Amino acid sequence: MLLGKSSEMYQILYQNGEIIASPSLDYEFSKQYAHILITGRAKNPQKIVQMLKEQVEKYKKSGLNKEHFERIKKKIYGDYISQYNDVANIARMFLSDYFKGIDSFQYLEQYKEVTIEYVQQVLKEVFDEDKMVVSIVKGKE
Repeated sequence: MLLGKSSEMYQILYQNGEIIASPSLDYEFSKQYAHILITGRAKNPQKIVQMLKEQVEKYKKSGLNKEHFERIKKKIYGDYISQYNDVANIARMFLSDYFKGIDSFQYLEQYKEVTIEYVQQVLKEVFDEDKMVVSIVKGKE
């Protein structure tokens, strides 16, 4: 919803030629830590960081679009289910979950419980600018 191809921010960045490659957002966690990693290539990374902060604040204040949320939720479900089409993906998922103490089959049950209200709560708690770290890697000029 924040940076996907159907998001408002992505459309603006794409139309203005600001991004070189599609940004991605990953979430990683264990019992000891968790983090969200946003990566991408852009002509002016500082501008993208500022736009991202502004978009997060906008979502915090005005909320998320219900139709967009439902569409993205279905996409995530489809992406997850498609992981079961590849034996290597199944093994990777089950091993990763095992070491985190997670029952892989509970994902589908938990998925049903994710609501727009819950996502808005997570947005407010997790996307805290005071906890943000920005790293910009530049090539030779």
